[in-house]
Amino acid sequence: MRRLNTILLFFVFQCRAAHGGQAAYDLYLQGDLSKAASSYFQEAALSPAEARPLMNAAMCLRQAGRYRDAAAALLRALEREPHNPDIYSELGWLRFHLADYSGASSAFENAIRIQELHPRAELGLASVYANLEEKERTLTHLEKFRQLRPDFAGVDYILAWNYMNFKMAKEAEESLIEALRKDPSFTEARLPLAGIYARQGKFDEAWNQYYRVLDYAPGHPVASKMMKVLEGKLSKQPEDIRPPFRIAKPLVMEPLDALATLSSSVKIRVGIGTTMTGKQGRNNLLRIKSFEGLKVTGKASGKLFAEIPPDELWYAVFEDGRVVLKNPDGKVWGRFTGTLEVKPAKKNGSVIFDASPKITNPWFRGADRQYRGYIELKPLAGRGIGVVNVIENELYLLGVVPSEVAPQWPYESLKAQAVLARTQVLIRRARGGIHKKDGYHICDGQHCQAYKGKSIEANTTTRAVAETEGEILTYHGRPAYTFYHSNCGGWIQASKEVTGWGDSPYLVTKPDVEPSKPQTPLDPWDFQLWITGNPMANCNYPGRVRSSEFRWMKIIRQKDMTFRINRDYGIGEVQDLVPLRRSPSGNVNSIKLVGSKKSVIVTKEHLIRNVLGFSSLKSTLFEVEVNRFKNGRVRNYWIYGGGWGHAIGMCQSGAAGLAGKYNKDYKEILEFYFPGTDLRHIKYVKK
Repeated sequence: MRRLNTILLFFVFQCRAAHGGQAAYDLYLQGDLSKAASSYFQEAALSPAEARPLMNAAMCLRQAGRYRDAAAALLRALEREPHNPDIYSELGWLRFHLADYSGASSAFENAIRIQELHPRAELGLASVYANLEEKERTLTHLEKFRQLRPDFAGVDYILAWNYMNFKMAKEAEESLIEALRKDPSFTEARLPLAGIYARQGKFDEAWNQYYRVLDYAPGHPVASKMMKVLEGKLSKQPEDIRPPFRIAKPLVMEPLDALATLSSSVKIRVGIGTTMTGKQGRNNLLRIKSFEGLKVTGKASGKLFAEIPPDELWYAVFEDGRVVLKNPDGKVWGRFTGTLEVKPAKKNGSVIFDASPKITNPWFRGADRQYRGYIELKPLAGRGIGVVNVIENELYLLGVVPSEVAPQWPYESLKAQAVLARTQVLIRRARGGIHKKDGYHICDGQHCQAYKGKSIEANTTTRAVAETEGEILTYHGRPAYTFYHSNCGGWIQASKEVTGWGDSPYLVTKPDVEPSKPQTPLDPWDFQLWITGNPMANCNYPGRVRSSEFRWMKIIRQKDMTFRINRDYGIGEVQDLVPLRRSPSGNVNSIKLVGSKKSVIVTKEHLIRNVLGFSSLKSTLFEVEVNRFKNGRVRNYWIYGGGWGHAIGMCQSGAAGLAGKYNKDYKEILEFYFPGTDLRHIKYVKK
């Protein structure tokens, strides 16, 4: 009887522990971190042999900014699991961020004694020795970390950072270049590289790097200031330092002729050169030409105003609220308050916008742009010339699919992208489209879906459009919300978890892994190891997908973070960043910005990404570690992240992985990311 009672009591404790674990996890997802930690401690009391509840409690406390309490919890966990290198490693990081370098070093060394070449511990030891100014030890451990994570751009950035501290400018330059080779969007690496070039007297190279910073972080104060400082020191004209992409000859599509293959489809209106919010860009000047020649007519009157010979460059200038058309000699051909139609002289022709540094809109300034269909030009009061591409839907998709995914990716993933892009058009075109007031159905940027016109077309993506012609994704007979993103980082998040995204039953939370290998959501401890590591996933696809899209990091100085956050929220000096609500995927869906004047909670996905640094975070899938001086003041922020985009719907990199690694066809890919949906073939009916 006593043995039976013991067994029953054991099962009662196990049931309570399981229930407590779920309750604690729910509190963690809700952002109630202190209560989550308390619940995990209760679970630990009911399971005295288990270290996991204490490890989870420690991660909740760390996320809440209670680093000392978190370290104490990990010390208790080590009593139960003394040979776990990960516990030692995370204890080391907690001590490191509290400026306890002796304690951190001891913990990291214990981790490496248990597991030789432990990646996080190697990086931790290097960081400790860097703060102790021990050059050889710092570089030795960083080199070991680079060998363990060779595709991780963050290690090259940290190496460069230390090289600069050790007055090793050449090595710093090489490491920054390597970081940018792996991750061209690594803005934080471009700034010090520009500084190195400026100190070396390489003013053209420095100017170019500051210019690239502004590509990813418009309005960056340092980059904007330094470009002006360097202008008088340049040996070349800016347009010679950054020559625009030129379209020198007609694009030849072999072996597939899109016009001969595709049937006629409805016409759509696409806003060209739009802003991040999908609005028309500011166009003071446009330079137009065509290989086939052009005809310029009035939209309302149908009157022919000009015939432009092949390869002849004409100008549309915004003056006094009108579109002024000029020939190559500068002769005014007309001043128009209405809409002009610029059409190729031949059916299969195109319109080319010639790049020029005199154009205010970066879209037309940095590269030639070529479009099928025809172009409408219209004066917009206070903004300049509005540009709309009128084009048949299937031909439009020829310029969308290669703008969204790499044409060399596995073919079935390209077909999946074509179906989703086509469905997006139907949704966004309904009732005049979300840009109806702007005069078009859909914009050409990420606000809707990327579209770069004819010059980016590729044979593989053109064939993908042709072979799926008319196919859309539906749910209960209606077009599905076919959201997609570049890289989910390893988990898809449900639309209902994100503020303002609605609740669609087919937009669910799920791991981005091969379907026969399901996973359960990660608890706080596993998430920490997962986001700082290099786990398996469909979208972790070396050789096809940039590793910097799957895992990335930023180290942002306190003064820079304070400057950036106070540009939007006047909270005073930033004292802490506390991720609160998370989806089961791990994405942060609300974050608390703690300042000396007040605290603010940010809940919208794009605002969370935009506020944490000068250049937007790639995603909301991240963890923040706050690094402090011994006196408790914040030194900088270490942000470990995964993925690129909102993580809802189809992971484009994951689709490539499903097709390339597991031989899934496009229908299986769509079913994986949009479970319960159906493919339907539509017929275009002209009104």
